[in-house]
Amino acid sequence: MNDATDLAMNLDALPPALRDLVRVIGQTHTLRLVGVHGGARITVPHKLRTDDPLALLLGVEVFTKLVAEYGGEYLVLPKGDAYLRELRHEQVRQCQRDGLGIDDIAEQTGYTRRHVFNILGGYADTRDTFTMDMFGEESEGELIAPPAPRESQSGKANDPFGLGGRRP
Repeated sequence: MNDATDLAMNLDALPPALRDLVRVIGQTHTLRLVGVHGGARITVPHKLRTDDPLALLLGVEVFTKLVAEYGGEYLVLPKGDAYLRELRHEQVRQCQRDGLGIDDIAEQTGYTRRHVFNILGGYADTRDTFTMDMFGEESEGELIAPPAPRESQSGKANDPFGLGGRRP
C-alpha cells in the first residue's frame, strides 16, 4: 500500500514507539503490524529472509527498512484498539465529506449501515427508514393510555393475612 493514500494520522496521539515505527515503515504498514501483532512482543531478525512472517506481512521492501532500523531488537507493540477504531471512524466521516452515501460508506468501511449512522451522529444524506419515531408526528397508530391505578389486593390471594388494607 502507498502511504500517499492514507488518511491524515495524528502522530501525537500515538505512543512514542509507534511514532518512530511510522517514521521508519510508514503509517499503513505500522497499522498493519499493530493490527496483527498488537499487544505482543515481536523479534525483528538480524538478517533478511523473504520467507520471514514479517516479510510476508509487510512486503520485502518495507521489511528491509524494518531490519535495517531494528534488526535483532524486540518491538513491544501496543494494542491500539481505540486509536484504530477512531481512525476507522474518521474514514467514515471522510467518506461522507467526499459525498458518498450511507450504503457506499458501509460497504467501503466494512461497517453496517446502522453503525455508519451512529458514527455520523445521525447526520447523513439519507433518512433512517428502519427506526420508527416514537414521539414525532409521523408515528402511526394510537397512543396507549397509561394503565389504571391498581386496586387494593387486601385480603386476596397475594395478601393472605389481609395486612395490605389495614389502617393504624
